Amino acid sequence: MAYIGQGLNRFSNVEKLDVITPATATGAGPYNLTKASVAFVPSSADTMVVSINGVVQYGNFTVNGSTITFSAALADADVCDFIYHIGTGFITTPADGTVTPATFSTSGIAAGNVVKVNDAGNAWELGNASSAEVYGFSKNSDGQLIITTTNQGTDSISSATFATFDDTLFSASGFTFSISNGNLIATI
Repeated sequence: MAYIGQGLNRFSNVEKLDVITPATATGAGPYNLTKASVAFVPSSADTMVVSINGVVQYGNFTVNGSTITFSAALADADVCDFIYHIGTGFITTPADGTVTPATFSTSGIAAGNVVKVNDAGNAWELGNASSAEVYGFSKNSDGQLIITTTNQGTDSISSATFATFDDTLFSASGFTFSISNGNLIATI
């Protein structure tokens, strides 16, 4: 069976940058970060791996825009073996320093807003958060479906009523239910 899901190219986004030329005169830096001789701005210092004299450097430098500064001075005899930028690729939790004010505009933000995908599916935008909702499903004595809700959080469901439910659904508010050909249809 074919693999269904993210392509392997989405699991890693490693970019090899141009090596720097350490110099006693420059010392710890700053040194310009480039890729194919063009200024490169990494996500953060945490996404960089650098090798100096065959020793991998990680966490002992800072990044500011497209420059890198080491915690100790470099000398003319030092050699930069490689610089890799490990991009975010496929992540479930953003790495520290990867979400910045430039990532999302806070213009017009208000309580109850969420970040959502726009209707075109190609950008992020602010939207209104829906209330949490409990939907309880049971049948009356005639076998008809009864749906009980918390009415977007304004109503309570007692434990006695909850105990009568055949099934429950906890979700965002805004569902409407109908029956078609004997099937329960939930529409948002």
